[in-house]
Amino acid sequence: MTSVLYLAHVTWRGRDILKNLLVFGLFAGLTELAADWWLVSVTKTLHYEPWGPFIIDSPAYMPMSWAGILLSMGFFGWVVSKKYGLAKGMLFSTVVTGIYVPIYEGLAHYAGWWTYTGVPMLGVVPWYIIIGEALVGAVMTPLVMFVLDERGLVAAAFAGVAAGLWIWAAYFIAMVLT
Repeated sequence: MTSVLYLAHVTWRGRDILKNLLVFGLFAGLTELAADWWLVSVTKTLHYEPWGPFIIDSPAYMPMSWAGILLSMGFFGWVVSKKYGLAKGMLFSTVVTGIYVPIYEGLAHYAGWWTYTGVPMLGVVPWYIIIGEALVGAVMTPLVMFVLDERGLVAAAFAGVAAGLWIWAAYFIAMVLT
């Protein structure tokens, strides 16, 4: 529902910054499907419940879900960076994403949406997810800052692809570390 409201607002307002952020989030969410495929089909550590439509190995709602997470975490980091500098904005985004998203992962587990197996965990959340999400948060501030500079839709799409690829890389790095 939030995504529908966001799309309606962007269409109604017609502001380029909002369109750029939407394109960034959509491209990031679609590119992230590769990371989900890797976790589901290659590492076999992520298991989605079989209900609902799927895109590759992910529930169809995942691209928009990732768009919302990346935009909000990156935007919060951008706000902090405007006042305290890029390093503090990135640190803020790193910490908040490293805490918020793993809590969401735990809620998803108890809601019966997905679960993880075969890896070291803190409760029901793998350590590689906790560390990986913090790594994801670290780059969202500069990527959102890039998108907010109004470089256009193509640049926003490339930044989104970079974000989606970084999600996979962050999980890979975190999995190697744990």
